[in-house]
Amino acid sequence: MAGSFEIFRKYQRSLLVFVAILAMLAFFVLPPFLQMGAGGGGSDPVVATWSGGDIRESDMMRGVAMRTVLNQFLLDAVAASGRDPGRMRLLPDDEEDVVRTMLLAKEAEANGVVVSNAAINQFLGEWTNNMVRPEQFDAIIARRRGGPMAVSQADVFEALRTVLAAGRMERLFLTGFAGDPPAQRWDYFRRLEQGATVEVVPVAVESLVEAVSLPSEATLLNFFDQYKNDLPAARSASPGFKEPHRISAEYLVAKREVIEAEVRKDITEEQVKKFYEENKERLYRVKAAEPAASAAEEKPAAAEEKTGEKTGEKESEPAIPAEPKAAEPAKPAEPKAAVPSRLRVMPAAFRQPGGEAKAAPAAAEAKPADVKPAAEEPKAEAKVEAAKPDDAAQSDAPAKKDDPAAFEPLEKVADDVRNRLASEAAAKRIDAVFTAVTTDFARYAEDLALWQAQVAGTGGRPQPPNVEAIAKKQGLESGRLERVSAGDAVAAGGLGTSFELSLDQNSPMGFRQVSWDEMVFAPTASLWRPAGTRDVAGNRYLSWKTDDQPAFSPTFDKAKADVERAWKIVEGRPLARKLAEELSKQAGDGKTLEAAVAARTEGPKLAAATVGPFTWMSRAGTFGAAPTLSQPDGLSMPGEEFMKAVFALEPGQTTVAFNEPRTVCYAIRLVSYEPDQEKLREQFVDPSFDQRRIAALARQQEGDAIGRWIEDVERRYALQWKRPPRR
Repeated sequence: MAGSFEIFRKYQRSLLVFVAILAMLAFFVLPPFLQMGAGGGGSDPVVATWSGGDIRESDMMRGVAMRTVLNQFLLDAVAASGRDPGRMRLLPDDEEDVVRTMLLAKEAEANGVVVSNAAINQFLGEWTNNMVRPEQFDAIIARRRGGPMAVSQADVFEALRTVLAAGRMERLFLTGFAGDPPAQRWDYFRRLEQGATVEVVPVAVESLVEAVSLPSEATLLNFFDQYKNDLPAARSASPGFKEPHRISAEYLVAKREVIEAEVRKDITEEQVKKFYEENKERLYRVKAAEPAASAAEEKPAAAEEKTGEKTGEKESEPAIPAEPKAAEPAKPAEPKAAVPSRLRVMPAAFRQPGGEAKAAPAAAEAKPADVKPAAEEPKAEAKVEAAKPDDAAQSDAPAKKDDPAAFEPLEKVADDVRNRLASEAAAKRIDAVFTAVTTDFARYAEDLALWQAQVAGTGGRPQPPNVEAIAKKQGLESGRLERVSAGDAVAAGGLGTSFELSLDQNSPMGFRQVSWDEMVFAPTASLWRPAGTRDVAGNRYLSWKTDDQPAFSPTFDKAKADVERAWKIVEGRPLARKLAEELSKQAGDGKTLEAAVAARTEGPKLAAATVGPFTWMSRAGTFGAAPTLSQPDGLSMPGEEFMKAVFALEPGQTTVAFNEPRTVCYAIRLVSYEPDQEKLREQFVDPSFDQRRIAALARQQEGDAIGRWIEDVERRYALQWKRPPRR
């Protein structure tokens, strides 16, 4: 017996850690499994319902597993055809997409769309360029018949049939967007290029709620039940009484400029010289001036440009490549004297302003009469030999490695060298501090788990590392977040808008940006586990979660004050519209809204303001990104309703419109458009206008239409999730 206690005392720490791990597993892992049985159906609860029946947990698991099997089958088929499977885009394997695909396939069936076995075989032939034989497909499927998820050829064909049917239904919907008609392109152009200046009077619904009477307790309770499971959203017109997921966190901030300024002081001249000598070949070589290319020398460049354009087009095509075309026979070379200087050919949408004007003189100089006979060529050589010495300095011949003139002098690039050294030293210093803090918190988490595993928690609760002391000692900043939601944290900026890069094989770049809120609000994010992030300014953060409060629906008694306020806002909207319409009508008689407000003698205090010019849509800062709805200063969250109302007016006309959350109703008077309609039409038909500007907006409108259509399909099939879909 004594020996057993000796063994326990010897391995006490390890055993307690093991017990703590078991306790944490019981705390974090068991509840989801217990909840699975709480939704009905015993161990196989209902995940979602639709007009065709129930989708249980086992159905969902098999649907997601079959999507994974189908992805692997398609990748194996591509590999068997000799192509790189890493360049193929996979089908999403989250629960929401699996269910949506099923509904779209049902919609296709209802519209008479049939995907036969012949159509599936045709797709596989196109997918593999007809390079995979039937027996190879059988072998690929045979590899999936073993293991816990046994599948047959019929299983794979049915999964593929569902995906193809859904895809065909989506393409049928998109046929209405094939080629934007002129009126649609004009609308897109106007949304991006024409600005409006308006006079507005905001009528806040909150200012009129005192005139709204509260209903009976039973009516309020029904109102609460309608929205008790909805989270509140800043731009939503519907209330939400569910408390969002909130966390508390601590963090350290390493300001890039501050740390680099500190370490820069310690950089010596010897370090600068050493870095310069070791890296001048790579970083500080003098760039040779590019000589003017002759017409004959430009021809290979033209071929390279043309090839590059085609390559860029291929990257945007679907994953299934087109059949290779037979090479065309080379045309016989024409006499050199008959070839004019090359005019660069570009697609109309990519033509640069003034491009033809610059090329025209070159074409004029290359007349046949100006071509010199072959006998005069030695004169040209003599002319080259007589060139000035300065011309020789512009030669593109490679410079010698030991030639000082081949590199930028040290005194010219010394500041750049110091900046590079400071950035490198600052990164190393921050890495060292963050690594030490991470180690301290790992030790604290272990001690805390041991203390929690002990009976009655004897010995005193372990104390976490002192964040303020660490920050002060290391020249960092510290901070705390107390019970914040993801939206509140992001809106506050700083840590809430930081991110980290994560490897992602499905991303075209091979990685994706993971936001801080995505990391710490994830169900798998543990307490006291530090996470490193950075912001766009180069500042680095180390943060850890200290408390986690999951989302929950409060009781009616606790939410009663919020329910009463929400009721009054919803019922007060007609009052706000009525007041805005009265002001609008008065201003429509030739007065301004400011004069209409000044004439009022009772009611809430109002004020008129002039806002603009602003466009309906604003172009994104990133090339190719979709435009976003403009958010002019002086307006509170204007939405589509507001923009449609404004740009439907003529100067001097008035109207009313709510903002997006319907908390403010605006009386609106249009002052002017910039440019006016006539000038805008001239810009629209100008051939130099870059059509790519409106292409991004057209794609966005198409995507919005698809989203609304899918939402309509889900409503018609009465899709309801019993829990949030998992990714």
